[in-house]
Amino acid sequence: MVKQFNLNKSQFWLLPLCYLLVVLFATNRNYFLPFSQVSGISCDVTQYNNYIIFKNSVFHLFQNSDLYKSYPNEHYDLFKYTPTFSLIFAFFAYLPNYLGLLLWNTLNAFLPLIGFNRIFGLSKYKALFAIVFIPEVLTSVLNSQSNGIILGLLLLAFSAIQKEKTYWASFYILLTVFIKLFGGLFFVLFLLFPKQLKKSILFSIPVFLLLFLLPSVWIGTQSLFEQYASFLNLLKNDSQQFVKYSMMGWLNSWFQFYPSKNTIIAVGLMLQLLPLILVKSWNNQSKIIYAMSILIWMVIFNHMAESATFIIAVGAILVALSTFDKIPNFLWILLIFMFLTTELGPSDIYPRELRIWIVDTAQLKVFPCILFWSAMLYMVFRKKDLKAL
Repeated sequence: MVKQFNLNKSQFWLLPLCYLLVVLFATNRNYFLPFSQVSGISCDVTQYNNYIIFKNSVFHLFQNSDLYKSYPNEHYDLFKYTPTFSLIFAFFAYLPNYLGLLLWNTLNAFLPLIGFNRIFGLSKYKALFAIVFIPEVLTSVLNSQSNGIILGLLLLAFSAIQKEKTYWASFYILLTVFIKLFGGLFFVLFLLFPKQLKKSILFSIPVFLLLFLLPSVWIGTQSLFEQYASFLNLLKNDSQQFVKYSMMGWLNSWFQFYPSKNTIIAVGLMLQLLPLILVKSWNNQSKIIYAMSILIWMVIFNHMAESATFIIAVGAILVALSTFDKIPNFLWILLIFMFLTTELGPSDIYPRELRIWIVDTAQLKVFPCILFWSAMLYMVFRKKDLKAL
């Protein structure tokens, strides 16, 4: 483990203050900006439309309405989460919009910071990475998305695995499954901690069933299964749509190569799982780096990944870099490249034409993450100590 030099009390408040200012800026900006008009949508669309989708899903659930159909009189776009997520979001739904949005954004911004602190402790050296992370946090909260929560829960899960708190680790992972399904891949990490594997399985099966069936208390079992049938149909249709910022989008843009999305996902998954088969010895650093490579995989192999999704990949990269006492030069170069393209690419610091070229045309939002994912798997495969790189 990297040597710890914790921030003293007089310095510690600076970092949370930066994150709080980001939350306040994003919340006030989106809440007070004028509504928009969207073609085909009869209502005025807020700048925090995703939050409104989540909020309205709670009322749709309790009214036993189809969660996954279009509601053009209420908001733009579709709800794409599980019924359990709707139930959990009820805590926010009954609050005034401003307060609920503020708390939701705060949770998305601070949970990754808490997870990062649980793994390492916020030393001066690692606080630098938490500061580098701020542009991605801003992108996430401006979109009122749930990706910061997913990153935070999975970092907390890994920390719990390290400390042999198997039940908590499994619970955190299960929560992400009921937000976005791909979080379930994190369960493979228990293969690196075989003493916890059986315990995790025995705990996760009943808890999964409990979380799955929980909405049926309000809507009944039959209605719940109907909701899931509609959910699966939505996912099926969604998988046939165009690609965004992903491995598929990069292959399309750079090489005009249009393979099957399922084929690319399958190949990527085999590469991701290969170290579990071939690597015989693991140290703590290699386990952390491998865990973070899984988080990157969840983003770059998601054909519908949006700009706000990359908080997961960027956060994972910064955690992986924090395992080094001295970061190799080539990783510094990749970090700078990622900061200029993945993090700042969608921002207004670039002219509009250049911004579109970076993010969409050249797929430079995703490309540095692909390079980091490849480099991290390579480092895990190396036989010598990673710190010797």
